Amino acid sequence: MKNTCKTLLVTGLTLFSSLLLSTFAVGNESIIMVFLLGVLFTAVLTSSRRWAILSAIFSGMLFNFLYTEPRFSFYIYQTNDLMLIGFFIVTGVVSGTVTSRLQSEMKLANQNEQTAKTMYQIASGFLSVSGRESIVKKAEEMVSAYTERTCSIQLAQENASAPDDGGFPIACGPVTLGSLGLTGDPLDGQRHLIVQAVCTQLGIALERETLVTDRENIRIAMEREQQRGTLLRSIAHDLRSPLTALSGAGNLLSDNYDNLSDGERRKLASDISEEIVWLIDLVENILNMTRISEQKLVLHKQDEVIDDVFGEAIEHTERLLRDRELRVHLPEQVVTVPMDGKLIGQVIINLLENAARHTPANSRIILSADISDCLTVSVADTGDGIPEAIREHLFERFVTQNEEIVDGRRGLGLGLAICKAIVEAHGGEIHVSDNAPHGAVFTFTLPMEVQHDE
Repeated sequence: MKNTCKTLLVTGLTLFSSLLLSTFAVGNESIIMVFLLGVLFTAVLTSSRRWAILSAIFSGMLFNFLYTEPRFSFYIYQTNDLMLIGFFIVTGVVSGTVTSRLQSEMKLANQNEQTAKTMYQIASGFLSVSGRESIVKKAEEMVSAYTERTCSIQLAQENASAPDDGGFPIACGPVTLGSLGLTGDPLDGQRHLIVQAVCTQLGIALERETLVTDRENIRIAMEREQQRGTLLRSIAHDLRSPLTALSGAGNLLSDNYDNLSDGERRKLASDISEEIVWLIDLVENILNMTRISEQKLVLHKQDEVIDDVFGEAIEHTERLLRDRELRVHLPEQVVTVPMDGKLIGQVIINLLENAARHTPANSRIILSADISDCLTVSVADTGDGIPEAIREHLFERFVTQNEEIVDGRRGLGLGLAICKAIVEAHGGEIHVSDNAPHGAVFTFTLPMEVQHDE
């Protein structure tokens, strides 16, 4: 119906133009060119070869009826007019056919261009998406946008065959990963091609995600193995020194007990005690890090008096701090804070030991606590401070500086990592800052109220 109206409209305009030209005594050779233009316009507007041929035949008959002798009849007396009409019909048919074919080719080219753009958009749309759920959701959005249909995607579980529901298969190579089902009537050719392209790109994206996950698992396993090796080497190295010292001091005390003065015996006993305390701290840190790594760190919170926690930590590190000036600042009133006293005491011990091992003799160390909306505990020293190269990684495990463990001249590099894990398990935060003019300040906070998991 639409092409009929277009053909009639063009024919009417052509007839009006020819009648207008005939009033200026224009020859039939020029008038028939107007009808030829009408045939070409009909072919362009309808994009149909059939309508172009019908327009050429009808225009030829109309020209014969109006402009050849005898007029207003379909008889033709002159041979020239017969040849003119014959050539016009042939030319009109050929021109209309070529024009309509060009129109079809242009339309097909536009469709192919649009299809190519769609394919590019589908392929590039999966590049910025990660995660299996996000990839599947992206595929569903694309199918809905390009086909105006809702779809359901079923993926095969690991070590299971893909579902066979008669939909579009989602595959990558010879492996079928799932299927895509559509609602509604069957799709036409172009939309069917689009859905197939979405399934192909979805399979590639899922396979890529699997490769990324496998590579990440391999990287994590390699890091764990490397950390395990580092831990074993550090334990072997750090246990050898105190055990050698203990063995030497014990043998010396045993073999030369009567020849040693009271002061020398007391010094050997003190050295043995220090080495044993260090070994206890080493074992405690290893156990805590093992619990943290296995997510088995259990908090036993109860209201603890800050003074008592500080006192136990100072008593534990008394021998290590005896050559330093330790200043303690506590709130004037007695304050209780919900915490695991043993673990928080271990945090303070690690920070005090870290400060002692990074400061020279007779230096000052300040341990302070402040109460406001939360408990703020800080340990300030006057050592060389924290190098910028390791500041961002200071609370990670096995952080080294010049091939030495940051937590001390002897140690596994676990102390600060344990402090961070314990404080964050309490819902607090820990950080380090510079202590002007030189040194470092380690500060951690604890909430004043017990936090309940929702």
